[in-house]
Amino acid sequence: MKIPVMILSGFLGSGKTTLLLTLLQESKARGLNAGVVMNELGKRDVDGYILQEQTGANVEKLLDGCVCCSRKEDLPRSLGAVLARRPDIIYIELTGVADPEEIALALQEQPLSERVNLHYTVTVLDAENVLEYNSRFSSDKQLVRTLRKQLAGADLLIVNKSDLVEPERLWRIEKTVRKYNTDSEIVFTHYSEINLAPLLAGIYPQEPRNAAALRSTLPVSGVPLKRMHSGQTPGATAVQEREADSGGSYSQVSAVTLTFPQSAEQGISGEQLEAFFQQWGSSLLRAKGHVRLIGPEHGLQPVQLVQFAGNRISWEASRYPGQPYIVFIGLGLDEQQLTAQWSSLFG
Repeated sequence: MKIPVMILSGFLGSGKTTLLLTLLQESKARGLNAGVVMNELGKRDVDGYILQEQTGANVEKLLDGCVCCSRKEDLPRSLGAVLARRPDIIYIELTGVADPEEIALALQEQPLSERVNLHYTVTVLDAENVLEYNSRFSSDKQLVRTLRKQLAGADLLIVNKSDLVEPERLWRIEKTVRKYNTDSEIVFTHYSEINLAPLLAGIYPQEPRNAAALRSTLPVSGVPLKRMHSGQTPGATAVQEREADSGGSYSQVSAVTLTFPQSAEQGISGEQLEAFFQQWGSSLLRAKGHVRLIGPEHGLQPVQLVQFAGNRISWEASRYPGQPYIVFIGLGLDEQQLTAQWSSLFG
């Protein structure tokens, strides 16, 4: 029996990991053994650790590159490792600059096509920022094309953070989405909270103790949202891309990992870190990591998870045991300049 695969797509900071967390929790509640392939641009893992810390999930991690281009050859190996654990469903969370169509096509190639089946492709959008992407990234035509493919290739489009914008903006987002995807469902939400029943409809544990009893406890989902993926690109589009494939999903996006000094006497405050984020302006697209900061009394605070996306910064407690670090992701980042100015904060 082929194992269903769900692809989670969407630009940096849109809410993919939040959605995956809820999918893993719901999968566990249904008695499903879920496998996860997590792809991150940076050399250090952030989101994979979050998943393991909060759900205990086994995560196969693909770091330092995009699985639809530079790390494409590693996908069969990662899926093979997940399949060895006999999952009932596999979730693939892509980087924010990945083309989901490339992954969908890879799943249709042997030997993967003999073991897995593309069940669903979900794209998460950031309601606050999605309308500005075309103009903001106009210098990177590959990235603009990829973001359009994220719209076109989705069976379900989740417009996240909808509570942070006016209704008129939501209407404009829907109109923009329909230029590239005419028929897939659009859901407006916040914190990626959606009805998961249609996404998981028809998926049951491979060896349930009592299959009939299990089915009777699952919610009725009605007509499934899923459409078939036989011979056509998921998410029929009104506008077909005519540009030649340049061989990558982006050209100017890069990731830089910054570490904190090991000396307990050196550190920075949360205000200094937030100012450092803002210093890079529109070139900084995303930042995330586990940090240990200096508090008001000049003592080191407990480790915290910091997330920067769409010019918003959030903090939460973390049990990360290693050396603190932050991954910066941006357009045209100068690694030497970034590293030098980071080091100067601790001088």
